[in-house]
Amino acid sequence: MATPQTPSPPACSRCGAALSGGVLSGACPRCLLAAAMEGRERSPSGSALHALLPPTASRLPVRFGDYELLERIARGGMGVVFKARDLRLQRLVALKMIVDGELATEVDVHRFRAEAEAAALLDHPNIVPLYEVGEHEGHHFFTMRLMEGGSLADHMERLRAEPRKAAELMAAVARAVHHGHQRGILHRDLKPPNILMDAEGRPHVGDFGVARRIAQEGLTQTGSVVGTPAYMAPEQAEGRVRSLTTAADVYGLGAILYELVSGRPPFEGDTAAHILRQVVEHDPTPLHLVAPRVDPELETVCHKCLEKNPAQRYGSAAELALELERHARGEPIVTRRPGRAGRTWRWFRRHPVLAGTLTVVTWFLLSMTAGALHVALGQMHERRGEVLAADTHAALTAAGAVLYQLDTYRSAVEWAARLPAVADGLRRHDTDGLHEFLHAMDLTAPPRHGLRLPDGGSPFSVWLVLDRDGVVRGRWPRSDAQVLGLSHAWRDYFVGAAQAARAGTTTAYVSRGFESVVDGQHLFAISAPILAPDGGWLGVVVAMSRTGPTLGSLRLDAPDEREPHVVLVAPKDAPRGGSIPILESELMVMVHPRLGPGETRLLDAPTTERVREALQLAPRPGLENPQFPTRDQVVRSDAHVDALQPDEGPWLAEYVPVGSTNYVVIVQTRDDAILAPTRTLLGRLALWSGLPALAGGGLLTLLLSVLQRRARG
Repeated sequence: MATPQTPSPPACSRCGAALSGGVLSGACPRCLLAAAMEGRERSPSGSALHALLPPTASRLPVRFGDYELLERIARGGMGVVFKARDLRLQRLVALKMIVDGELATEVDVHRFRAEAEAAALLDHPNIVPLYEVGEHEGHHFFTMRLMEGGSLADHMERLRAEPRKAAELMAAVARAVHHGHQRGILHRDLKPPNILMDAEGRPHVGDFGVARRIAQEGLTQTGSVVGTPAYMAPEQAEGRVRSLTTAADVYGLGAILYELVSGRPPFEGDTAAHILRQVVEHDPTPLHLVAPRVDPELETVCHKCLEKNPAQRYGSAAELALELERHARGEPIVTRRPGRAGRTWRWFRRHPVLAGTLTVVTWFLLSMTAGALHVALGQMHERRGEVLAADTHAALTAAGAVLYQLDTYRSAVEWAARLPAVADGLRRHDTDGLHEFLHAMDLTAPPRHGLRLPDGGSPFSVWLVLDRDGVVRGRWPRSDAQVLGLSHAWRDYFVGAAQAARAGTTTAYVSRGFESVVDGQHLFAISAPILAPDGGWLGVVVAMSRTGPTLGSLRLDAPDEREPHVVLVAPKDAPRGGSIPILESELMVMVHPRLGPGETRLLDAPTTERVREALQLAPRPGLENPQFPTRDQVVRSDAHVDALQPDEGPWLAEYVPVGSTNYVVIVQTRDDAILAPTRTLLGRLALWSGLPALAGGGLLTLLLSVLQRRARG
């Protein structure tokens, strides 16, 4: 009977040397080295494992220690990941090993171990858990939970249509990253392929291949750049590896969120160097321009993560997670997007050369403008002084002309009051005789008494004769039913003449303005007492004139509208049965170029106060000799509003009292007359500064285009 032969141990398929197990296609380490050298000559990757284990069904599965490698899942610059079966526990895992195995450099081994150590420190529901770390026949490896849902990169299109779902997912990722930060681990390579999805669609952070301990000297020398350019923070892209903080990972989370919403990373380019230059020098395109339907609050969160200055990002990944969770629940976020001023200042800090040039050009143009404005303001001040001086002279002249005209009217009324026929008719209560006399006096009186105008008419529209009780005894034109027999003792024209009679004088009194009870027209009156031959007071004669554009034959305003406007105002009479002091009564316009006969307007409150101020400076009324105004009686205003043209103000105005009449002349000038030279100068300024501005704009455009070409290069 034949003795059963003992199975021979496995041997190398190349040289026949005994092996401890049938692994790596039955190759011994020496043959593996030879294959690696051959692979380096044939393949740019230089990976022996890549040469021996391509992702083909003809070579897999193979045995690797206690694991069976089923298929290759992913491959990076340093490691390769296989889907494997743990033969001891009969479970599927992800197995990652160094590609070069025994040929791996010391730096590669240290990095691989650092990744395993970093993963081993973390225990979070959204971080890929580590199962085992080991070494088999010179190949360092570790195993992790197998994520059957692929990576986040495989789900981008679906999540783009569900922005709130994407926010919720990124909040979970941010909390996992914060868990690592709390244990001193920076990931430094957050990107969609490194966010793995389980079968239920939950995200898990993986691949800590370039992770490092916070505040710990890393294996990478200062100045080297690690990570993926499109998702790399600016400080990381500049190679400031040792000074990185948790803000770098916050930037990476923002870059992933940007791509989730828009379908593209924040920066794209033909080369890694081009992308890195954009990361450092440029702002990402506003999210709403590449994703028009994005929620403004989600855009605000995303751009805060992508701030160039780490201090202006979220203070932690947990703070970012809170904002994303608020958005996912439909609640308002706390973050507010920086205003235009803040964005401009940040742009200036990132582009100091261009900003400096812009500042110099702007300063130059502003200096020119300021100089021209200084000259213009000086000219305007000088012009204002000239206008005010001219208006003061015009106001004094106009007040003198009004005083002379009123004095002429007073002389005519005083003459009429002294006529014997008036006193005789009043003593006899002869209404018909007084009417006939007044009519004849109006037609036959000589012009020197002011009762006739150059065109033959009369400056007075109504004559009255009242007895000493204020009862109307005669009127021209006659109106017996409405006036005769009525008492007008409450009218200011009667009260003023009565005061003169009691004082023993026949001086005529210029009354306040009032409204006629007959036809509703507005008038002013001149009244004088009627005395008997023995000096006894019999009554009052009154001559009335309508308000309007002129004062009798006197036109106060110049025909040329560009000249200053002259306005005459007076206190308004008290209502029947009332008594109001002059300085407390309303003020009405008596003469204005835009008034119709018998019309008037009341003054606004500010103008009323200035007119009252001028009245306080006037001489006391009732003096027999006229008092011409002086310069110390002029009240000035640069905010006057014309009563008939309120929309054309403000005006410059001078207020001058008219002697002892309680009337005030206002001379007003539009500001246009003062500002016209300034506007001309400003027009010249625009012409002078046009060429420098054009040159400055051209220089800035040229500089900007050069910088853009350098950025693209």
